[in-house]
Amino acid sequence: MTVEETKVNDSKITMTVENKENEDMEDVVIDETVTSEGFQILSLKLLPLVRTLQSKHGLRHGDYQRYRGYCSRRLARLRKVLKLVQGNKGKKFTKKEMTVDALRKATPEIAVEGKHLQLPLMAAERAWAYAMQLKFEMNSEPRKKFHMQNRLRKAKKHAEKLVQLVMAEGAPVDARTKLEAQAYAVWITGILCFELADWAGAKTALTEANDIYDKLASITSVDDSLVYRSRMDEIVPSLRYCAYNIGDASAKMDLSKDLKGLRGHIQDTEQLDELIRETREQQAATLQDVEWRGRKMAVIQDKARTFLLREKEFLSEISGASDENNEGTTDDKISAYESLLMDCKEAIEVLKKDLIEDPDFRNRQLTNEGPVSPMHFLHTYLTFIKCSKIIDRNLVMIDSMKKVLSGESPQQKGKKPIKPNDLVRLYENILQNLKDMPHLAGLEDDLEFHHETEAKVTFYKAARCYYIALSFMAALKWAESMALFQRVVVYANKAKNDKLLDASLRKEVSELLEAVEGRQFMAHANSILESEAAKAQGQNAIKDEKEEAKENSKKPLIERLDTYYEDPNLINGKPNLAHFPPSFKPIPCKPLFFDLAREHISFPDLQEKVKKLGQDDKQDSSTWWGWAWGAKK
Repeated sequence: MTVEETKVNDSKITMTVENKENEDMEDVVIDETVTSEGFQILSLKLLPLVRTLQSKHGLRHGDYQRYRGYCSRRLARLRKVLKLVQGNKGKKFTKKEMTVDALRKATPEIAVEGKHLQLPLMAAERAWAYAMQLKFEMNSEPRKKFHMQNRLRKAKKHAEKLVQLVMAEGAPVDARTKLEAQAYAVWITGILCFELADWAGAKTALTEANDIYDKLASITSVDDSLVYRSRMDEIVPSLRYCAYNIGDASAKMDLSKDLKGLRGHIQDTEQLDELIRETREQQAATLQDVEWRGRKMAVIQDKARTFLLREKEFLSEISGASDENNEGTTDDKISAYESLLMDCKEAIEVLKKDLIEDPDFRNRQLTNEGPVSPMHFLHTYLTFIKCSKIIDRNLVMIDSMKKVLSGESPQQKGKKPIKPNDLVRLYENILQNLKDMPHLAGLEDDLEFHHETEAKVTFYKAARCYYIALSFMAALKWAESMALFQRVVVYANKAKNDKLLDASLRKEVSELLEAVEGRQFMAHANSILESEAAKAQGQNAIKDEKEEAKENSKKPLIERLDTYYEDPNLINGKPNLAHFPPSFKPIPCKPLFFDLAREHISFPDLQEKVKKLGQDDKQDSSTWWGWAWGAKK
């Protein structure tokens, strides 16, 4: 059935029927047409219906067991409604299949929902869901792999029954339903062949399914076409992987991209990782030697072979994360670099264990002199790759931080604010790795390599000075930042004039000089203003000190004991210690009131109290002797 045949069908009236059952509620959109013979023409949007049921009943979270149980219960309800309940009658099992006569005899209420066509469809979906469930479980129980393959064969059998039903002569089914049934059947067949490692059969079946879905997407509504396109996106990586296993050279070049696409669509990531590992091991078996810096080295260790193979494919592995609008791009790239560095570390450790047994390697480690064996130079090559990938990872982080500092990207919530100091640390790490490279064994006499590395070191020194200067500007240290900007210009011009500098870095040098120009003038102007303000403040302070000293010199020491002042008069013989002679101070005198009042007061007469002089002496003497001899008065 071709797509052109779908355009010559009877006129169609689109209607929506909402089917509410015990456990599900879905919108089934079908096209109802009545033929001249009086039969109901059934039309079922198979893939949109399947996608809706899967998202509602477990597959949104990858729960295949839940979806399988739903399919079983829905099959029981469909058989009950269609009166096709199977069971045992006595000792014999009675099997009831869907036939063309049952389709022709369908009532309008049942035909409008396409339940007759859903019966074999749900049987196939149940078997497929069970197979996917077993696929998860076979990681711990390998014997379940055969059970999984048998369930996929069962799903294929039910899908073929659906095709036979809709393609039978006299079946009241429209062209679109026939196309969808054929696409579904060949897709199930392709999945089965893929699991059986029948790459040619899988490629043929999946290609046919992809073509049918492509045609359906071009003639259906926007919403339905999105569903078909998503199924096509799932098929394409599998097709490429099949082509690779068959031996297609173009497919081998896109291996990493295809495996990454499979990772997004296959739930069993552990099995996919195992598949990737096995594929790389197969390719690594053909990798016998590598050539670098004019020397050819034999690669004996499997770990080293696998790593070198992945390192060649690494650029295509991260090419899918190059979209700048993707928020997870930086994290994905950094994660890929970290994974590659872990593989590199393992390869270096395995290689070093073999090198320890080599006496030349041990002597070389002690004296740093002598010949470098091919295996030792391979160790140098792997170490160089490790340093290079660390630098590339840091540059990815630096690019993302630059966008945040310039305002192109927003600051992520919940993370520490990015400052120029963060970039300084990354540039220091880059410089350290660049300085370590020329000292690797076998590269001491490679002058070209030394010059290339020195050119990069000069550029990254300029970039590091630039961000240190920005840190000083943030701290309002204008003089220091101006000096560092001048150092940036020196380093940048030196790197720009170096012919061995890469073209990409040469472009960054020009951008760096443009960025420095404006900020350098800003730092210069602020440093001048700061120096003028400091000078004026210093002059005012000196003037105040002189005036204060002049005032203190006039005061004696006793009046300025709490103030420090180096008085030169204290040592020249004329110290000003205190006022001498001391000044007169007024003191209170006798009140004038009593002096004046004495002349106006009348005193009492005291003559009677005054004693005569003789009487007083006698009385006094008798009193004294009486006291002395104890006499009584």
